[in-house]
This record gives sequence, structure tokens and C-alpha cells, in this order.
Amino acid sequence: MGIHYTYKAQRGERSLKKQQKQEERQRRSNARKFKKQLDKENNQTLTFPENEIITLDHLTNPDRK
Repeated sequence: MGIHYTYKAQRGERSLKKQQKQEERQRRSNARKFKKQLDKENNQTLTFPENEIITLDHLTNPDRK
């Protein structure tokens, strides 16, 4: 016996491993996209209205977020 007799018999196992690897990559990618989107949303809350003048107090006050 040799590799020729077992190659096709292990086809299902190989395809299952390949599918699991692909799904893991997709989970990691989606997690990165989700985290990036949350960070982007959090950064958008730090903007000032256009009609308000930005003073030194706005920039240096640690209590204001």
C-alpha cells in the first residue's frame, strides 16, 4: 500500500480541514472589521459644532470627552 490508496479516502477529511481554516479566517476578518467600525464611531463623537469657537479649555480639560 502507499499514498495512492489512501489519498482519495482522506479527501473528506482534507476538505473539512480546509473549510474550517477558511471559516476561521473569515471570523478573524469580521472581528477586525467590527472593531474598526466601533473605533470609527467612537472617534466621531469628539467633533465640535461649526458655530462653536474652540478654546484652550476645550483642548486641555480632562473631564470633557
